[in-house]
Amino acid sequence: MKNMRRSIWRDAALIPRVGPVDARAFFPLLGALFYPRKWSFALAVLAIVGFFIMEKRGYTLPVLLRAIRHKLRGAVVHARAWWHHRRY
Repeated sequence: MKNMRRSIWRDAALIPRVGPVDARAFFPLLGALFYPRKWSFALAVLAIVGFFIMEKRGYTLPVLLRAIRHKLRGAVVHARAWWHHRRY
């Protein structure tokens, strides 16, 4: 077992984390550091808390965006676009 190598690509698809929160949640904090106002820090902290709550419910950012798109679009997805349908 000593000679087993660990692949460097094994963890390439994992989501980077800062503690229990997704690291993408801290981008608003980076913006708040460039524009230091009380409301920008409050907005950044609110975004981090929002990401934390979202992950506690089992959503990631791409999954949440897909769920929102599904709610807006509806349950029926047509195979062809409306401009390709022949209506005669």
